[in-house]
Amino acid sequence: MSVSAEEEARLRRFNFTRILNQDTGTKTVNLLGEIESTPAILIAEKTAFNVTGAHLTKFSHDLHLPKVTLIARNDIYHSFMASQNSEYGEVKLTLIFPATETHIQKYTHQQLRMVVETPEIYRELVKPYVEEKRGSGRLDWVHNILEHKAEKESIIVEDTDDVEGFILLPDLKWDRKTMASMYTMAIVRRRDITSIRDLKKMHVPWLKNLRRRIPEVICEKYSGIEPDQIKLYVHYQPSYYHFHLHAISISHDSGIGQATGKAILLGNIISRLESLGGDEEAGMESVELTYFLGEESELWQRVFKGINGKGKAKE
Repeated sequence: MSVSAEEEARLRRFNFTRILNQDTGTKTVNLLGEIESTPAILIAEKTAFNVTGAHLTKFSHDLHLPKVTLIARNDIYHSFMASQNSEYGEVKLTLIFPATETHIQKYTHQQLRMVVETPEIYRELVKPYVEEKRGSGRLDWVHNILEHKAEKESIIVEDTDDVEGFILLPDLKWDRKTMASMYTMAIVRRRDITSIRDLKKMHVPWLKNLRRRIPEVICEKYSGIEPDQIKLYVHYQPSYYHFHLHAISISHDSGIGQATGKAILLGNIISRLESLGGDEEAGMESVELTYFLGEESELWQRVFKGINGKGKAKE
């Protein structure tokens, strides 16, 4: 439907008053304003990429981006912000190069499966897989951060204690400007904890300190956000096996990464550990966890694809 000159003229007379709402997931913003002294609402939404083959081939070959600024670089991960363009708009780009088969699987659309990881399955099948994945340089980029070999300029705050300490820095998903989509990551300095499976009741004071300190330092660094507007959680399974936490704006929808069966609130982990009884060595290794995996993931293919609902390997 074509827009008449009168309708276009009316749209251009829109006089902005204030933002009513914004949704970082759907990339929409609802604006209140006036047209000739009459209240009006304008809803703006970023459109999807044109995914036709010819269009994406053209995009990938010459990018059509007049200005590209490097935000961060660490090992194989590169983050850029491309300036606004009449055809594509502002684009945040993350380059993974060289990409492994694991990266390709992670970023490929795939069917999801719910799995039940019993303590026995973890101990006998998953834990050996985790130990394998921690080797062969897979955590080099994390160690680069901890040793100040990369992203030093991006560090929001650092606690240098080798046991209690952590480094807080912006996640590559955040443009570092829009507080509604604020997304940070806290990487702990200690290297003996791979995931929530290694957490024990004895770690509760440390975890409570992280729960207090991380929102505190974010609010000291950035205006416009308060501690109870920050969501603090961990992933299971995580993308990499060095314990880290995600601290994001509660209003931000980061998609599947926040879904039930992937994200576990830090407060709930603390409560679970506190309920395990008097033994300080009791921990998450002894509990049953339910979560989802993609069918293309290596963990699904190697461990869970051949396990039935009773938690026993199929003959």
